[in-house]
Amino acid sequence: SMSQSFGRHPHGFDAMMEMIRDWVTTLPLSGEKGSVGTSSQANSGKVRIGIIQFSGQNARGADPGRADAQATPAGTGSSGSLTGDLVELNADIDWQENNYYGGGTMIAKGLNDVAEMFHASPNDGRQRVLIIITDGQIFDPSSLSQARGELDKEKVKVFGVVVRRAAAHTPVDDLAEQTLKPIVSVPQDDHFQNLMIDEVPTMVLGDIC
Repeated sequence: SMSQSFGRHPHGFDAMMEMIRDWVTTLPLSGEKGSVGTSSQANSGKVRIGIIQFSGQNARGADPGRADAQATPAGTGSSGSLTGDLVELNADIDWQENNYYGGGTMIAKGLNDVAEMFHASPNDGRQRVLIIITDGQIFDPSSLSQARGELDKEKVKVFGVVVRRAAAHTPVDDLAEQTLKPIVSVPQDDHFQNLMIDEVPTMVLGDIC
C-alpha cells in the first residue's frame, strides 16, 4: 500500500493510517516477519503487507520538485519489507504517522521502491497487489513509465484510489483522477475508485483481500 498525505482532511493522513491499521487486523496474515527468506506460505491464501509513503517534498528540506518516498527504516517494524507479522505492521504504521511527509503528490520514487520491495520478497505464487491512495493531482505522470514497467515485471496488479472530502467532486478531485487512473492496471475501470474517505474500507480494502 502507498499512502499520500490527505491535507484537505483534518488529520487525514493519520486517519488513513488508522484505517489501514484496522484493516490489517481483518486479514489472514501469514505471520512471516519482514526478514523472512524462502517463504513457507506459498499459495496459502495468507498475506503480507508493505507500506510506503510518497511525496514531492523531502522532509529534510530538499528541492520540492523532486519525488521522494519512505518505507520504515532498518531496525524498526518490518525494516521496509513486506511482512505478515501484526506487531511489525503496527510498528510500521506508528513510524509513518510520526514521520509525516508534506509536499505535492509525486510517486515515481514510491513506485520504484514498491517494485524493489516485491523484488526482494519470495516469489512464491501469491498474488501481488499495489494500492495507490491519494487526494491530490499527481505531478510527475511523465516520469512513471520506467517504474510502471518494473511493476509489470514483478507481476504487480495496480489499483488506484482518489479520496475526496465530500460527496461532490471538486476540480482537485477530477485532476487527481485524470492523473492517477492511467497508471492503474487494465481494465482501468476495474482497478480505480474515486471515493469519500469513509467509503474506502468497504469499497476498496474490503474487496482486495
